[in-house]
Amino acid sequence: MSSAAMTGANGAGGGAPPLRILVVHRYYWPDTPPCASLLRRIAAHLRQEGHQVHVLSSQPSYRATASNERRPKRDVIDDVTVERLNLPTEIGRPVVRILNALRLGTSLLYRVLTRRYDVIVISTVPPILGGFSAALAARLSGARFIYHAMDIHPEIGRISGEFSQPLVFKTLRKLDSWSCRQADPVVVLSRDMEKTLRGRAGGDRFRVEVLNNFPLPDDGGAGSPEEMGSDRLTVIYAGNLGRFQGLQTIVEAMEKLTERTDIELLLMGDGVARSELEAQAKRSGAKVRFLGTHPVETAKAAMRRADIGFVSLIPEMYRYAYPSKTMAYLEQGCPIIAAVEDESDLARQIRDQRCGFSVPPGDSDRLAALLASLADDSKWKAEMKKNASRVFESEFSEEKILRRWSDMVVEGTRNA
Repeated sequence: MSSAAMTGANGAGGGAPPLRILVVHRYYWPDTPPCASLLRRIAAHLRQEGHQVHVLSSQPSYRATASNERRPKRDVIDDVTVERLNLPTEIGRPVVRILNALRLGTSLLYRVLTRRYDVIVISTVPPILGGFSAALAARLSGARFIYHAMDIHPEIGRISGEFSQPLVFKTLRKLDSWSCRQADPVVVLSRDMEKTLRGRAGGDRFRVEVLNNFPLPDDGGAGSPEEMGSDRLTVIYAGNLGRFQGLQTIVEAMEKLTERTDIELLLMGDGVARSELEAQAKRSGAKVRFLGTHPVETAKAAMRRADIGFVSLIPEMYRYAYPSKTMAYLEQGCPIIAAVEDESDLARQIRDQRCGFSVPPGDSDRLAALLASLADDSKWKAEMKKNASRVFESEFSEEKILRRWSDMVVEGTRNA
């Protein structure tokens, strides 16, 4: 008998009765988005605690790789039962994205109304419609609903232009606010995100829990193949090269430092902004290397060897999201430069814990000056690397965050 099954036989959480938990997400391991691997760890942990955990997701479809080939319709991973729908790839296909969300929501309602669950957990993928379907299913079945808001929608959609039409935005926010009222709790990643929800009409009555994510688990990849000279300041950004990261600012900063041979920027990852960033760096001769996508362990090895990591968000985005790469940098003892508003949770934490530096978003002059000063005097490095590791262990370790998930699921359901 497995350890999880033995725990379940004795009751979850050392005496509490095991719960039937349904976890819903558009993507699940071995699919490639970060949330797919994080969710796998959360589901497996709850199963090890003795609960009966089921996952409703889809066939791997985010980005084709050798490791995310088609899986059985009914799968068992880590002693967790995973049911997968056939949903087509939706990247760059907004109509397909809506149809996929409706189908996932309909399947969720059917499963909840034909089977008994104590707890339903859903993230913000698919946004708004997924949360609404889970909230409605919980309301109709009497289950407890946990809304894992990794992003705040539709506010992010207003910035991207997806939900910029006023009537559409207002309607979607009312819909999502209804879902938030059903949740016990809404789980957000930062105090800034909590403030955003509280700022909605009736938001003061939402039950909100601030609980960040842990870094992506290692995937068995090789160590960093990249050369990093000890005679220069190596800055690394590892993550999505997308619309919301504001990476043009650091490339602009490197353009101002073309005469400095002792400063280098590594951009590891891929995304819709990559070609534009490459063209920007090439025009100016900025010392920027584009490394492409690598396994998680390769990225972490590069972070360990780099001098400092870079995190950036476009203005106002800190109110609706929290950059997950922050935890990966800290785990590797890598200090951080954050291009984000000074009043944000992220900037305050970096400042108070002395594990990095912050500059205003979009200010390439300030960023260039900071990089030059860090290269000129490396006395900051040893202390800040030590502080980065300390902050990770105290606030973002996988063990601590999974323990919080256990407490939240069991205690909240017991008190419901």
